[in-house]
Amino acid sequence: MQIKVLHKNIYKLSRYALSQEKLETHRKRYDIPVKRWEKLKAAGSNDKIAQEFAGVSRATYFRYKRRLKDLAKGVLPPTKKPKTLQKPRWFESEKQLVLGLRRENPTYGKAKIAVILKRDFAIKISESTVGRILKFLQSKGLVLKSASALRVKRKRNFTGRHAKPWEYKDYKKMVLGERVQIDHMTVTKNGISFKHFQAWDRRSKFIAAGIYTHAKSLSAKRFLAEFLQKAPFKVLSIQVDGGSEFRAEFEQACADLAIPLIVLPPSKPTYNGGVERGNRIFREEFYARSDFLANSIGAMRADLTKAINKYNTYRPHYALKGLTPMQYIQNHILKVAA
Repeated sequence: MQIKVLHKNIYKLSRYALSQEKLETHRKRYDIPVKRWEKLKAAGSNDKIAQEFAGVSRATYFRYKRRLKDLAKGVLPPTKKPKTLQKPRWFESEKQLVLGLRRENPTYGKAKIAVILKRDFAIKISESTVGRILKFLQSKGLVLKSASALRVKRKRNFTGRHAKPWEYKDYKKMVLGERVQIDHMTVTKNGISFKHFQAWDRRSKFIAAGIYTHAKSLSAKRFLAEFLQKAPFKVLSIQVDGGSEFRAEFEQACADLAIPLIVLPPSKPTYNGGVERGNRIFREEFYARSDFLANSIGAMRADLTKAINKYNTYRPHYALKGLTPMQYIQNHILKVAA
């Protein structure tokens, strides 16, 4: 004997459990502000103070109180879903055309498909409408998400770790060695692919860099140790993006050295603009040179050391009024000593 369906009482029990779960969710939402308001009023606070600390107005308090009475009777709050939903503004023929174009070109987005529809089929559809059609097709499993679509970066979890989230601070008020920016870039030269790690100081524009075979947290930890030995100033804090190479061993090394580690929010490379500009400088002025003949990691490291020394001691910097980073640091040391 095969049982293909469950007893009807099981389905009733399941629906009842779901309804109770929804009731409890709403109850938690309304119960906390109401209890805060009542405690403040019982302590003799006026409505203005109660509103400030409870987070709800007087009218909202009474509305929440009525909702709690309804929830006690098993009545859910009214839904905010609109009574009439917007209907699709495309036809079956347009949907089939978008489906065919997307399957032929899996990386094409709504902008390219809208242009092709207008150019080749004389069908004028807005990009937004094409995007809605693609979203509908994805929900039905007829097309997959484009391989070239932007990936949403996951936020870094800071609970119980050394790293702290980025907070705004006026760059003009930063001192030497504060929020040193560290980043890495992938370079392919003379048939060799490697990782270029770089540190950049906001105040002096001082740069330190190193070449490694992989962009792992262990490589970042090694670079940090080398940078701290080379830096002619005390590193007060470090600023990095949320990449995996700046977690694990790297984060633990910062914790062991008592160096604050600040992590940028997702999709904000402009906050690390200094080290990003430094990466471009070395990509254009060092790696792109026609006479760059190094064909091994060791030879590249030797040439990079010379290039770093040239940048810090010979190349004048406009933001430093023509001084080199090392000249600026020496002047700073003399000024502090005086």
